[in-house]
Amino acid sequence: MPHYLIDGYNLLFALPEMPSGAWMEKRQSLLAWISHVRPHGNNTATVVFDSRQGLGNREQHGDVEVVYTAGETADDWIIKQVRKTSSPRSTIVITDDQGIRHMIKGTGARWQSAHDFIATIQSAPPKTNKGDRTRDLDRITEEMKRNWL
Repeated sequence: MPHYLIDGYNLLFALPEMPSGAWMEKRQSLLAWISHVRPHGNNTATVVFDSRQGLGNREQHGDVEVVYTAGETADDWIIKQVRKTSSPRSTIVITDDQGIRHMIKGTGARWQSAHDFIATIQSAPPKTNKGDRTRDLDRITEEMKRNWL
């Protein structure tokens, strides 16, 4: 199963419209969007942000892991993770940063531009949650009962 490593600020700046508010609110808007829209599908995802403060905090935002680096850039953190993973071929890095792309070249990891990552959502059919699907199946079942009974 692929794992997505997402360059957080790079993706934030690639959005068609920058979320409003302070940087913390912008990051939270991006994370809410990723959790809601799920451009990574059912795969695991880690969003990485540069952090001038903090101790390299990690948190969960829904099913998305969030890393705030400390003592290194998000770019360096992503490159290090790609190089140390036991299965780089199952890693997809989301960034428009040419430096990251160059540094992961030859590892087997794949990359996708932030713009293409966003575009996959715009062309994908809307996702339904299980509750919606269950109601739909119940409705179809009742319809079938009327037709067959």
